[in-house]
Amino acid sequence: MHWGVKPLITELSSAVDTSACKQIWYADDSTAAGKLEEIKKWWDSLCIRGPQYGYHPKPSKSVLIVKEDCLQLAKQMFKGSGIKVTSEGERHLGAVLGTEEFRRGYVEDKVTKWVKDV
Repeated sequence: MHWGVKPLITELSSAVDTSACKQIWYADDSTAAGKLEEIKKWWDSLCIRGPQYGYHPKPSKSVLIVKEDCLQLAKQMFKGSGIKVTSEGERHLGAVLGTEEFRRGYVEDKVTKWVKDV
């Protein structure tokens, strides 16, 4: 068994078209962005190859944010994976990604909490 994510990152790069799917890592948090089909290949490869490197993806902590016109296809492609699929948005590493409405609501909630705490 191998340990560390760098060899896994390298191996995952060979599993996808890197011009259509970019992977981003922060310590042991992984993210992919790009074409839906390539993200699916990346996720499937991560689930298969990750444990060989001591990396165990957690679908319940994973979110796929897609454009509204891709939502149904994405839900179909990732059905049964345990990944939350949304077109609205989600918090990511302390920031927020998604629609302007989702981001605005997120910030308003944060500010309301801060005001209450002060």
